[in-house]
Amino acid sequence: MVLGADRLDVVFELDSLTGSEAARRCFDALGLRFSQVKLHDVVMSAEAALEKLAKERRISFNIETDSISIRLATVAAYRNQALIIEKRAEGSIPSWEHVLHPFLECAGFTQACSLDQEYTYWQSAADPLLYRAAGRSFEGLPMKSNGLPYPLEQSVIDTSRNPGRRVINVGYVEMVGYVMWFGQAFWDRVGHHRLERLRDSGRYRLDELSCGIVRVVVSQEPFVNESNRDVQDDVRSILFG
Repeated sequence: MVLGADRLDVVFELDSLTGSEAARRCFDALGLRFSQVKLHDVVMSAEAALEKLAKERRISFNIETDSISIRLATVAAYRNQALIIEKRAEGSIPSWEHVLHPFLECAGFTQACSLDQEYTYWQSAADPLLYRAAGRSFEGLPMKSNGLPYPLEQSVIDTSRNPGRRVINVGYVEMVGYVMWFGQAFWDRVGHHRLERLRDSGRYRLDELSCGIVRVVVSQEPFVNESNRDVQDDVRSILFG
């Protein structure tokens, strides 16, 4: 499978991976084990970064190279960990299937999704300040109150109907990509009937992988805009209601 999209989101149950273990698996899959990296903006060898993460028992990190960024976020309130790998520059890197493979057998693997990072970012951006900072107009976009009491109340962009929105929930993340992978923990959260609905629809390719993982191929190309909104909405409705 070709790289296609430029971002891979991987979600695990809380406490499934230490920071050093997540980084080590990423380095090995991406061929970075003997490279220079930036850990929280400090340049060091990949091996030194692993040692630092292990020593400090980090459960979150931000690692960058010239071509890749790797972030691990632990969100205790939502009972999950999110590993986000983004392509930062043109160049040859392994396929997302290859990068994801060492994580599929983790006991807490929940889901993974191949995304276009710019599309996902703006589909999920609710704060008008983000648009102003980027010189991007939000005129005509639906607005709503942020729900806070006066004087904190203000209008924000209503992203609730955006087909490419990314929403964090307890134990999983609501997101739709052109290729997705799901573990048993995901179906335990959203309901196993949704897997049956996906199969029964006959509109998408489902592959049974090892360890009970299901790969879903929705499209041959990444979702980069709303031109195929009907497909994105259909998959979102089946998976998340």
